[in-house]
Amino acid sequence: MSKLLSAITLFLMFSPLFAATKEMDEAAAAGGTVDMVWVIVFAVIFIGAIIGFFIYLFMTDKDKKSE
Repeated sequence: MSKLLSAITLFLMFSPLFAATKEMDEAAAAGGTVDMVWVIVFAVIFIGAIIGFFIYLFMTDKDKKSE
């Protein structure tokens, strides 16, 4: 009985490792590429959002000081 319990434990320990090695092979495969236009669009929107946030902070801080 102890041999069976030991075998089941060993099997359950190595099952996730086997699945992980299969997933690593799939993850290492080359992914899709994106057009450079969309990277630039994302950068413009991202930087614009950051600048807009700081402008908003500046404007609200200015209103509180004038009160």
